[in-house]
Amino acid sequence: MYLRNHWYCAATSAELGPEKIARTFLDQPVLLGRGMDGKPEALEHRRRPVRSYPVCERHGFVWIWMGDPARANAARLPDFHWNDDPEWDSVCDRLPIAADYFLLVDNLMDLSHVSFLHANTIGSPDDRSPELSWDRGPDWVRGTRIMRNCRPTPRMQKEGIDFNIDRVQLMTYTPPANVVIDLVTTEAGRLPGAAGPHNEHIVILDSMTPETARSCHYFWASARNYRRNDPEFSEFIRRMTILAFNEDKDMLEAEQKIIDLDPSAPQIDVAGDAGGLQSRRVFARLLAEENARQAAE
Repeated sequence: MYLRNHWYCAATSAELGPEKIARTFLDQPVLLGRGMDGKPEALEHRRRPVRSYPVCERHGFVWIWMGDPARANAARLPDFHWNDDPEWDSVCDRLPIAADYFLLVDNLMDLSHVSFLHANTIGSPDDRSPELSWDRGPDWVRGTRIMRNCRPTPRMQKEGIDFNIDRVQLMTYTPPANVVIDLVTTEAGRLPGAAGPHNEHIVILDSMTPETARSCHYFWASARNYRRNDPEFSEFIRRMTILAFNEDKDMLEAEQKIIDLDPSAPQIDVAGDAGGLQSRRVFARLLAEENARQAAE
């Protein structure tokens, strides 16, 4: 089940050049590249007559519209401005994952897994009892998660942080499958943003594009407003992020294999699934509206 009249991330800007690259989006083979004018273009692959898809390049990513071209509206692109904001430094990449793309939405909207799955990278062993609340609009879901007085993560320890931390995490889902995680970290006991020796602000940008019903492209960026103009530190952030996200990849692909053993098995939800469930409800409503509109037309 795909929402077609939405923008999907197709590539990072750095990936595209004059040579075409082949990818599959929503079960459709597509060729991506840049035209003679340097602008990105996307063509249906191995079909005649060849269909072109609307594409738009913004904030260091290339986006594709797989639905009705007449409905493509650049104003509906996700806000990923941190990735190329001159006040922020960012690293980004693509990770192929052999799992349903919405399993990643579930994963990103439930950060309770971080202290366990990412114990060796970005998780704190004390992050077990956060304050958590949810808000929901017609086309978005946002969770506010506050962890207090936690030991620094292994990644932070590698940066030289040896004191307990507080962290405010804002997780925002927008359809079809975009999640922005806004993280503000301070030393324990200090208000976020208040003057002090440590005030770390990171924004993780996540966009999941289905390849098939059981595989997807995971595009991500990690933007920060501290230790800027430091290529060595940026490379450290890239390596640690890839390491952590590959931990997610292993877990999600194993989860998909279990689901495939019995696709009709009932799903058991717990309190931590609230963000993913609310995101799925927003998605289901939009899908029903899109299907009804197409039937009427």
